[in-house]
Amino acid sequence: MITINKSLSTPLHKQIFLRFKELIEKGTLKPGDRLPPTRVLAGTLGVNRTTVYLAYEELWSMGYIESRPGSYSFVRQRTGLAAESAVQRKSLLDWGKLCNPLLNELNERRIASRLKNFGKSCIDFVSLSPDPAILPAEAFRKAMNQVLKKDGRSLLQYGDPRGYQPLREYIADFMNRHSVKICSDEILITYGVQSALSLLLKTLVKPGDSIITESPTYLTAIPLFRLHGAKILTVPVIPSGMDLQALEALLQKNKVSLIYTMPDFQNPAGISTSQAHREYLLRICEKYKTPLVEDGFMEEIKYSPKVVMPVKSMDSGNTVVYLGTFSKFLFPGLRIGWIAADKELISRIATLVYYELLGGNILDQAALNRFCRDGQLEVHLKILHRIYRKRMQVALRSARRFCEGENISFTRPTGGYLLWMRINGTQHSEEKIISKILEKGTAVVPGSFAFADTPPFASFRISIGHCDEAQIEEGFRRIGQALDELKIK
Repeated sequence: MITINKSLSTPLHKQIFLRFKELIEKGTLKPGDRLPPTRVLAGTLGVNRTTVYLAYEELWSMGYIESRPGSYSFVRQRTGLAAESAVQRKSLLDWGKLCNPLLNELNERRIASRLKNFGKSCIDFVSLSPDPAILPAEAFRKAMNQVLKKDGRSLLQYGDPRGYQPLREYIADFMNRHSVKICSDEILITYGVQSALSLLLKTLVKPGDSIITESPTYLTAIPLFRLHGAKILTVPVIPSGMDLQALEALLQKNKVSLIYTMPDFQNPAGISTSQAHREYLLRICEKYKTPLVEDGFMEEIKYSPKVVMPVKSMDSGNTVVYLGTFSKFLFPGLRIGWIAADKELISRIATLVYYELLGGNILDQAALNRFCRDGQLEVHLKILHRIYRKRMQVALRSARRFCEGENISFTRPTGGYLLWMRINGTQHSEEKIISKILEKGTAVVPGSFAFADTPPFASFRISIGHCDEAQIEEGFRRIGQALDELKIK
């Protein structure tokens, strides 16, 4: 029943395997039937015994035969392979019930993925990352080639869970320019700010613990806090930033594991806090001995030479945990951010990273370090500041021209990519407003996603990160048209 053709390009052992496989699957050879000894079959076919042995090994590895030392190989009862197409399979398990129900909320907030359903004509006011057209990809490619050529073997090994040491040193110097006196031992590299926040929650927050955040706040932070079992207490954002009197009132009544804030170009409101506000906030945290998590995700996207230093710059008592990222001004796909904090906290987070990941992507970190040390980051930031300063001016001018009205207010940021539009005194639901704007071909982020509880008004967030000046102006024109049709102005 077994034949081979030595003139074929198919290896002989593979021909033997395929013929036996065919006989077994057709039922010609049944469970319990013996296969010829390798020596006998090799002699019959005129091949080396090793050739038959390799065929039998493949049959065994695929579960077609059972083979015992000093005995015959025989056909075994084998479970069939699953259908080639996943569409044909039906799971025995209800994964929706088995998974954490909070993942449903996380999934609902992944709005960016919905953009693809509306084609290229839809203006993307959702994406919170820099325009790919202005990213220095070629300069980074050269940096990657350099480090691969010089240190490729070592960079492809497991690395320090705190991250690539030279890049940590660069980040420490980088922060020193913002008056944050810190060393590389107080830096841990992460997969962006979101990863950093998740690591902090695992390290500092136990299920049932309370945390304080601004309201509104970073829309992904809310379900992330809940996913880690935290009870969320909120403090309103007023024109000057987080309402510090309300914050202190909460701290007087509650034991809190951490306070989360964004002092620069707050997401979603786009506002920045003053030096006095930051000093007062730090004093409150020191008074109640509560860690302050300062999210500096937009720290580098300041359009004015008059800047306020991070809260971390005044942190003489190591109360502040600073989160930074390259994603918002350089390469989002690299997923490189950092935590700057007390050495003891960094050491504990590094232990967590070791057991979760062993270490980060050292190759990417080394390439980024080379890119930065070659002066490419400074060149890129100058270009980015010039471009986005102009784009924000276009955005604010367009907002005034097309959207300003008695019932509409919007923030006027001095940096970053974000504007926050609030609708007052309307009977329309936020969902209807967002749908109408989308109907006009512009996608924005629903404001309700940025609140941990029911929002007191309808609102939406606009990001100009992915849009050029013409798209920005057209996007606001479409928003204004939608608001006019709803008679909101």
